[in-house]
Amino acid sequence: MSTLKKTAVLLLSIPTLAAALTGCGATSQPISTHSTSTGNHPTEGGAIEIDSTAAPHQLDPAKAFDGVSEEVVLELYDQLVTYKGSTSTIVPSVAERWTVSPDGKTYTFYLRKGIRFWNGDKLTAQSFIDEFERVLNPKVNSPVEGFIDPIVVGSSAYHKGKAKTVKGLEAPDPYTLVIHLTQPEPFFLQILAMPTFSAVDSKYIQSVGENAFDSTSPMGTGPFKLRQISSNQVVLTKNRNYWKKDQYGNRLPYLDKVTINVNPNAQLDAINFQNGTTALMGQLTDGIPSSSYASFMSNPKLRKDIVRTVRNATFYLGLNTHMAPLNNVKVRQAIEYAINKKKIVQLIGGRGLIANQPLPPGIQGYLQHLPSEVNYTYDPPKAKQLLKEAGYPKGVTITLYTYEDPDMVKILQSIQYDLSRVGIRSKVKSLALGAYMDLNTNGKTQAFLTDWGQDYPDPSDFLNSLFNTNQQPQNNSTLYSNASVDQWLNKAQTDTNTSERMELYKKVTIQVMKDAPIVPLYYSVRTDAVQPWVHGYYVSPSLRDPLQYLWVDSKHK
Repeated sequence: MSTLKKTAVLLLSIPTLAAALTGCGATSQPISTHSTSTGNHPTEGGAIEIDSTAAPHQLDPAKAFDGVSEEVVLELYDQLVTYKGSTSTIVPSVAERWTVSPDGKTYTFYLRKGIRFWNGDKLTAQSFIDEFERVLNPKVNSPVEGFIDPIVVGSSAYHKGKAKTVKGLEAPDPYTLVIHLTQPEPFFLQILAMPTFSAVDSKYIQSVGENAFDSTSPMGTGPFKLRQISSNQVVLTKNRNYWKKDQYGNRLPYLDKVTINVNPNAQLDAINFQNGTTALMGQLTDGIPSSSYASFMSNPKLRKDIVRTVRNATFYLGLNTHMAPLNNVKVRQAIEYAINKKKIVQLIGGRGLIANQPLPPGIQGYLQHLPSEVNYTYDPPKAKQLLKEAGYPKGVTITLYTYEDPDMVKILQSIQYDLSRVGIRSKVKSLALGAYMDLNTNGKTQAFLTDWGQDYPDPSDFLNSLFNTNQQPQNNSTLYSNASVDQWLNKAQTDTNTSERMELYKKVTIQVMKDAPIVPLYYSVRTDAVQPWVHGYYVSPSLRDPLQYLWVDSKHK
């Protein structure tokens, strides 16, 4: 995923958070819950408003890879499979059922009939094939092309323009989709649950053009339609012909309208919630901002509205290994020792656990005991010594990038101060989300503060995405490359023996930390707030806010 699959963190003491993380599986762990039922059946109708810290960067499923864009795309489009509520369990969506061949290389999906795009066009197996081809098309420039190339038979040939179709994608009839893989992939269904692999209407895209489809004129089958979009507001309205129903026979979604107001002022977002203007503070606001968390916790009424969940997300400082002086491993290691991570956690109100590796504790493969030589601690003298050994006794100068977010800027300024104490001079550049992503996903940021949140519950999502050479530059924005690491990652991608895979990922983690392309800073906990008149809310470890399942008390229509 984009490095901007952002997740919020919780104001907890470090011992409390550490206890909450102990023994976590590959899902987010709820620390507290929000009552989502009044004892009555869901009520249809009504409208809600939500604040967002940024506008969607992309509306095209093939390109949407940041948290804000995915929030909207998941409401506009449908995928073959999805996750069950707040779990990591894959369940049917457009595909009613599927089979997998004994060798794990052929998936056959049987689609629901009668699903239509908003314009009336039928959703068929070809709708998914068209999206696969768009993801593989270099002209579309999808950031997730590497998720299916070369694993799908013929994907590389199509991507390179050597074939007009993808050999491994077949539609023997309109409602059967067959996908052939070059090798078994243990997490292939999780890949298909990503919003990228949504059904699209190719004929419609050709009529409006790629740019309009991505920015103002989407066409999906999802629970909501796009009514309007601007730099400061997104309005979604109910798709009254949506195919999915709840257990009572009600057609989803329940809400008639969702208005997303773009407001980068996190403190004002909190005030809007306290005044009852907005329905929730979730993915789009990164939860409750640090500047307001204390007031929420000290207010008995607001404290009841809080939902806290341990997240599979790692905040880190990326170091571009192709840009001098960061192309020197000793300079990168010096930065590892120079940063006071404890101070950063204090800056965000204790809402994080100090990180020492890319994988968060909730993902299988996390190393409880990292070797001491790569378990970097705060040691400024060691940092200075490494700079001398690197040939920079008088220090170096670098540029630090982040996106416009109060907490991220505050953290980067703290890092800037720490670096200055060991002789690393730096300047901070805080950019708008879109501008930051354009630079970062093209490998043009020298040192960048960001985070990586789980796309799917498997270590490959973090390690393969961030460190495999074939993921440059969209995901591997540090441009890190190590032949041994590539070999281990590529083997783990297709190894169905769990213990062997975890051993490979252990080797990857240790080598990556030796090479130091990133400085892991902290693991996060998401802290949301949900109004008592909003029901059906839950936090998924892999998806965005469940807007299609929300309903409100009738007096709030």
